[in-house]
Amino acid sequence: MQIKNKNIDSTSPVFVIAEAGINYNNKLSFAFKMVDVAKKAGADAIKFQTFKAKNIQLLNSKKPKYQNNLKEKNYFKIIQKLEPSFEDQKKIFDYCNKKKIIFLSTPYDKESVDFLTSLNVSAFKISSSDLTNHPFLEYIASKKKPIIVSTGLSTSTDVNDTVKLFVNKKLKNKLALLQATSDYPTSNSDVNLRVITSYKNKYKIPVGLSDHTQNNIASLGAIALGASILEKHFTLSRKMTGPDQKSSLTPVELSQWIKEIRIMEKSLGDKKKFITKSEKQNLTMRKIIAVKSINKGEKITKNLILSMRGNKHGILPTNNNLKKIIGKTVNKNIVEPTQFSWNLLC
Repeated sequence: MQIKNKNIDSTSPVFVIAEAGINYNNKLSFAFKMVDVAKKAGADAIKFQTFKAKNIQLLNSKKPKYQNNLKEKNYFKIIQKLEPSFEDQKKIFDYCNKKKIIFLSTPYDKESVDFLTSLNVSAFKISSSDLTNHPFLEYIASKKKPIIVSTGLSTSTDVNDTVKLFVNKKLKNKLALLQATSDYPTSNSDVNLRVITSYKNKYKIPVGLSDHTQNNIASLGAIALGASILEKHFTLSRKMTGPDQKSSLTPVELSQWIKEIRIMEKSLGDKKKFITKSEKQNLTMRKIIAVKSINKGEKITKNLILSMRGNKHGILPTNNNLKKIIGKTVNKNIVEPTQFSWNLLC
């Protein structure tokens, strides 16, 4: 999969999404500042949310448990107050282009999909709440853009059915799945990172993690398991009002998260086992040492040699090397403990 100029696969750097969501509280100046923060932190993309409250929420709906800290009880009113204007989102999109960071947004209704399509967004990010909303997913799929789908609030059957939808539309090559746990914040014991391995092996598509924990452990573990995409909420300040502020990273924490991601990537190294440059400078592997006097022309026996730490260049005491040495004769007198080299042999 490719999103704008970023390749998303197992051999490319992890695609990092800084999730602004609705944390800018519909203030354009806050949104611009969040773009600046995400760019400075090194994120590949910043993601917002696009919706019309009337299209997605019942008037008398109850708010989820994690939003009990908000005074307003009516969930529709909370959502309506945070509804972003298309005009502001167009300005945010243009500002992202100016700052050279990818703009992403999660649409929650067809009207929002059409708007984001008019902006020519490079991809769509789909919320876990719409994983089983197949008519909506089919509508998004019709736009022929890359789609990243979070898989919280779902079973393996739910995920499989959704992947089949994209396969049937011949769009599997434009689909990525994120393991997610739809609790804010998520306990590390509920992250279930091994699902990433299952997705990767079963579907052969890019996979990743939408991380809602309050530390970086899950994200780093996800990379080790093969995650190609990581997403995490951030805020300008956890003291700001809003449903997602308290479970989001601060700007400093966002920078540290991305820094640790890049360090973890380097730590993965190469599939091929080799001796690193730093190891070569400190090589202390045991070598074959003549520990007793050996006369010129005398045959080498096991009791004349020992495995000891020696100099950098020497003969390793592998079975193969020992077979080549034992029973051979030396071409000069050895009167003190000496590290063997092949030119000592007749």
